[in-house]
Formats: sequence, C-alpha cells, structure tokens
Amino acid sequence: MKHESTVFKTLDLPGGSVVPFPSLPGERVRVLYGRIWLTEEGSLSDAVLAPGEEVALGTRGLAVIEALSPARIQLIESIGLAGVVLNTKRRLTRSLTRWARQFAALTTRSSPGYAGSRQ
Repeated sequence: MKHESTVFKTLDLPGGSVVPFPSLPGERVRVLYGRIWLTEEGSLSDAVLAPGEEVALGTRGLAVIEALSPARIQLIESIGLAGVVLNTKRRLTRSLTRWARQFAALTTRSSPGYAGSRQ
C-alpha cells in the first residue's frame, strides 16, 4: 500500500525557542535547516536532528521541540487509509461537539424555567 504525505505545518523557529505540540503516532518532524532537539511524552529516547533529517513520532501525547539554532521544520502527516480514517474521525468529532453545544444552548433557552423564554 502506498502512503502519501502531507506537510501540514512549516515553522520557522528562532534559536532557543521551545514549541510544545500534541503528537500522534505516524506524524513526522523534518528539519529543513538548523538543528533541533525533540522529545516525546512516554518515549525513553530524545532526538537531535540536523538539516535533511526527520523522525517519526511514536506516541500520542505531548512532544516538545527546542531549536538549538535558528531552524525551519515541517510537521508531516502520513495519509494512508488509517490517516484518512483518523482525519475523518477528528472532523466528525469536532462537528458533533459543535452541534451538541448548539443544541444544548437551544434547549436551555427554550426550557420553561429559562428567564428568556417566551410564554
């Protein structure tokens, strides 16, 4: 099965900057220039990456990048069948959550005890 990749974020980091972000297994971090240090929650090893190097994230949780020098990095998402399913699940969850909040707000406003309801 062929896996395609999509760059979903490119970051320019000043030297010494620290960037925490949520990590998902299968995502990758690629260094275009500069040097970075990468650590992941739940992982026993850290990585120091130079230009042209990349590493796959292995855990779900928090990852932290520190730019050891000015750096440009790419966060890359692997799009295979699992990636498509995961992205669809994320979008549906966000939509359902938004719909549930709107529905709850409407039902609260139209309930008999609500001060703003018309009767």
